Amino acid sequence: MNFRVSYIASPKIEPKAGDLLLFVRPHRLFDYVIKLLMWTPYYHVGLYTGDNSVLEARPWGVAINTLQGREDWFVVAPAPEGKGPEALAWAKTQIGARFDRWNMLHVLLEHLSIKVPMTSLPSGKYSCGEFVATAFYHAGVRLFPNEDLDDVAPKDFARFLPKDNSARPRV
Repeated sequence: MNFRVSYIASPKIEPKAGDLLLFVRPHRLFDYVIKLLMWTPYYHVGLYTGDNSVLEARPWGVAINTLQGREDWFVVAPAPEGKGPEALAWAKTQIGARFDRWNMLHVLLEHLSIKVPMTSLPSGKYSCGEFVATAFYHAGVRLFPNEDLDDVAPKDFARFLPKDNSARPRV
């Protein structure tokens, strides 16, 4: 797989509140590591809040952040089952929650087929994929019925991109 990505999807889908934003253009070293180890163009996922902002779980915690300067760094997947507003409403109640670094590492290792036993998971902490999947779970939609919420990675959300490939990055 070639990791050179054309970041401008044509035609560009304008996100609505609660839509999924799959980030493709890394800006930190660890973002590149995620893309490389998971063999995917997607290293991060968040929920569009409107007003050019995204609600996301990042290493400094769950927060609403501006997309200014990141406008062409993501592709848009419409909210599954139209439940974006409900998922976003729950997700906003989690602002300030801590980032789950152990879960992020666990997901990376699992995708590399390295089994790491986990006896208990901390509650109230989230990796980005876990955060978005949990938001939709609280909205009544189980996005990945065969996966535990804490095993979801950003690349898993690619299945919700439009089938016509208009929103997919070219790899």
